[in-house]
Amino acid sequence: MDRDTLTGDWGGGRTWLQEHGVSLKPRLTQFYQGLTSGDGDHDFESGGKLDLLLNASLSKLGLWDGLSLTTHAEYNFGESANGRGGTLLPVNTALIFPGLDGADAFDPTSVFLAQKFSDSVSLMMGKINMVDIAAGKPFMGGAGIDAFQNVAFAAPPSGIVPPYIFGGILSVRTKPASFTFMIFDPVSAVNRSGLERPFNEGVVFRASVDVPVNIAGRSGHQGFSAAYSTQDGTDLSSLGDLIFPPQGGTPAGIKNDRYHFAYSFDQFLYQSKANPTEGFGLFGQVGVSDGNPNPLDWSAIVGVGGTGLIPSRSRDKWGVGFFHYSVSSALKRSLSPAVAIDDEQGVEFFYNAALTPWFHLAADVQIIDPALNQNDTAVFASLRAVIKF
Repeated sequence: MDRDTLTGDWGGGRTWLQEHGVSLKPRLTQFYQGLTSGDGDHDFESGGKLDLLLNASLSKLGLWDGLSLTTHAEYNFGESANGRGGTLLPVNTALIFPGLDGADAFDPTSVFLAQKFSDSVSLMMGKINMVDIAAGKPFMGGAGIDAFQNVAFAAPPSGIVPPYIFGGILSVRTKPASFTFMIFDPVSAVNRSGLERPFNEGVVFRASVDVPVNIAGRSGHQGFSAAYSTQDGTDLSSLGDLIFPPQGGTPAGIKNDRYHFAYSFDQFLYQSKANPTEGFGLFGQVGVSDGNPNPLDWSAIVGVGGTGLIPSRSRDKWGVGFFHYSVSSALKRSLSPAVAIDDEQGVEFFYNAALTPWFHLAADVQIIDPALNQNDTAVFASLRAVIKF
């Protein structure tokens, strides 16, 4: 009951693998989620994700120092409540990628090499799961498995960065700040290797800076990011001509390039001196994009979360957050004759109880004003169980 994984050391096998530079982390996550109020099917659905994270230090396997291989394989099964109630944003991040309900359910979502040049400089190249990258964000993140389930918090959409990318990420840590530089294919690598005609539709450049901030002895971060894509997209202001084409017919126009800027922060309000990772704090992010061809104009999220809300339960996680995503005004105007679409906003509450180090049980509630149904508020409730093998 006290060990970190259900299956322990595998008779010494896990320790032997770690001594030879190989780490294996199998995990099973199961959801029971449904729409309790709002327009749509109110049946509760059962679905799950089985995933395996493998990290191999190739230097211990005979190659040069600092080189490693990371692979994350994911298999989704069952059903999900995504798309119900007129919502645009997935209410269950874990089950929307790599697929479900007839789509491809299995995918090696990360297969990349990483080279650590020093304690402060590293480079990753290959197929990279960006939901995993976002999972490390304090008070939110969690990949839809350990914290919030709505993609607005688990992996905030930008309209430019796909959930899985094919490209490279250079990280540079200095004393005053950490910098990240990314170059990748704008085409999503979900259910693809990324090697199918890479960069055929353009390239995305993204840069970010993260500055550690200490306020009254409590740690936090302030971050800025900018992304620019050369990928062409549909001119959203011309979609009306496709719905109600003028005499003679007019094809949809093409709009070049797109961008996204974001500011984010997290700040401990209470931080344990005995264990700096324990406590609670504020988080937030504001993003702005071009709005055409990007389907988003701007977005904002804010919330509070942490660990150890209840005395003697230091491993439990909890959070409450609000999000607002503004849909492109050009898209709204073009679709207005046929489809009424509005901004989407909502709140999410979760409590994740660590019943043992290897078994977590969470309750989650989302109350959403959906983009595709302005007359009915959508309310989702779910239970989530995670077993670390």
